[in-house]
Amino acid sequence: MKSVAKPLNILVVDDSAYNRKMLRSMLMEMEEVVSVDAVSNGEEAIKMVMTDPPDVITLDLNMPRMDGFTFLRWLMRNRPLPVVVVSAEGGEKNVFKALDLGALDFIVKPLRYASERIVEITAELQEKIRAVAGKDMVPYLKDLKKARTKQEESPRTVKADSVKDLAGVLVIGASTGGPSAIQRVLAQMAADFPLPVIVVQHMPPVFTRQFSVRLDKNTPFKVSEAEDGDLLIPGHVLVVPGGSHLEIVERKGYSAAIRGKSKNDRFVPSIDMTMISAANTLGVRSIGVLLTGMGNDGAEGMLKIRQAGGQTIAESEDSTVVFGMPRAAVQKGAAGMVLHLDQIPQKVQKLAKVISALKNGPSDASN
Repeated sequence: MKSVAKPLNILVVDDSAYNRKMLRSMLMEMEEVVSVDAVSNGEEAIKMVMTDPPDVITLDLNMPRMDGFTFLRWLMRNRPLPVVVVSAEGGEKNVFKALDLGALDFIVKPLRYASERIVEITAELQEKIRAVAGKDMVPYLKDLKKARTKQEESPRTVKADSVKDLAGVLVIGASTGGPSAIQRVLAQMAADFPLPVIVVQHMPPVFTRQFSVRLDKNTPFKVSEAEDGDLLIPGHVLVVPGGSHLEIVERKGYSAAIRGKSKNDRFVPSIDMTMISAANTLGVRSIGVLLTGMGNDGAEGMLKIRQAGGQTIAESEDSTVVFGMPRAAVQKGAAGMVLHLDQIPQKVQKLAKVISALKNGPSDASN
């Protein structure tokens, strides 16, 4: 018997009458949506939440009278509900501020001004609304605070020969809910972590650069957005640029090769592509970690790492915003371990110590 999705009531908050109309139309196409209310600013949104609370809110950030940030602060203090930000392109700093305040995900509008091109986000909007609906915000907000602790550590210095004789690699993949989860994991790890780290977060171009800046400020590591030819250096985190893919290649040791996206790519950047390259180049010396997110990206890459003798960890359902990607990995037999987010940093550090002892050995799984 086919399961029936829970009926959803949605609130659209956007100062553009045209955008409100279009967003409402896109959402009403969903079978499970029974109503979509629309208001033009945060004050009106508060009244709606107090009188007829929705299941999910889509939120513009730049609005008159009461902007999205003020509304988010009020909402998460008084009546926490799942929020998806629908932001104008170029507002990456504002989007991360909203994620800090408790928004679960964001969508980039095709243009800053009202345009019929907004229909381009229909599939993404519907998918993300389904993903966050029903999320219990209270424990999520408590966990979010753990990701805000700023780490004051001096950057590590790495000897040249340690780059040539790389011990291994850690690849972390995530989607919805990933920015805070990734920061939380890295912030709890020691600054002398012996492996390079590659972060693959589903995120549009430009936003990944700002994300790398945030991680650099709030974790013990040197973090940068990856560029073609960047060497993999222990203790250095590379964030795969939005709109591109990253493969690990053997070139001057091990380095990042940035690949352009193809027309039919579903996930850009692709967690699978990076993890498969880790399995192919470093094999038993690779660690794959798959955190919260929609879809199944990363499941195949995790399986390749595990088949190559590497270590794989999927985040458990009780700590994810969306269990989709970790679930796909578990169902595929790709997850060697399933752990709560808070258990992952310590486990990764233990695995890295073991892998470091293998750096003078072969990297293929057959040895």
